[in-house]
Amino acid sequence: ATVLVAILSFFYMHDYPETTKFLTESERSYIIDVLKQDSNDLSSRFDTQFFRQAIKDYKTYVQSLIYLRLLVLGYAIALFSPTIINELDYSAANAQLLSAPPFAAGCIGTIIFGIYSDKHNIRGPYIIGGALVSLVGYILLYCSVQADPSYVGACLAAAGVYPTVAIALAWAGSSARGDLKRGIVIAMVIGFGNLGGICSCFIYIDLPRFHIGHGTIMGFLSLAIIMSLFAMWDYNWLNKKKEGQCEAENISDDRGYEFEDMGDDSPLFR
Repeated sequence: ATVLVAILSFFYMHDYPETTKFLTESERSYIIDVLKQDSNDLSSRFDTQFFRQAIKDYKTYVQSLIYLRLLVLGYAIALFSPTIINELDYSAANAQLLSAPPFAAGCIGTIIFGIYSDKHNIRGPYIIGGALVSLVGYILLYCSVQADPSYVGACLAAAGVYPTVAIALAWAGSSARGDLKRGIVIAMVIGFGNLGGICSCFIYIDLPRFHIGHGTIMGFLSLAIIMSLFAMWDYNWLNKKKEGQCEAENISDDRGYEFEDMGDDSPLFR
């Protein structure tokens, strides 16, 4: 089904608002204006220099590491939550049923975090907050020997981590500018992040308490928090540096065309 939809998409998905047939002229003009404001006058053409910018930018790898560390947990919950619950003295059938509420908690958390993250226009603090909630859940899973606290821990772990996965990907996209560079950065982040699925397959090996798996996950969450703190500091430092450059060189938005090929290195990009 995925391959079929992909083939149909090639023919029926429109590449740009300028080429769409279902928009009215007023709708087309509005969308083009919004996209222009979002692009900060940066180039949208295809050029290999933007590919080089993406792979040479250390921020791409910072975001990839954040996403990877979070996705290890996301895959672990999806793959092993029935086994974990079953090892907490539930039958196999009940374990399958009881594996649903943690994902429901993750869904609700994703919606709430997404709304407020967009409302406040920040990403890092929400990633850190979600990771801390998930960390509390895994501490419960690691320390508890009874079923009820461990199940609460599983719900907290899912409710905390799944919102961070979506926000981390949005953060990676919003921190890269220029259409081509942004696309390459998002592809690299997702590609590296999916390696988390490989890791999660090999850490839940010590039945019945899974101390190795839970301990490894807590380490990944701690590293994700540290990397998010570094990214927040780094972006803040870069923005202040660019603000100083704009003041010193009298750079304003009307000179945006001069920096259209610089991507997010443009002094006008924040």
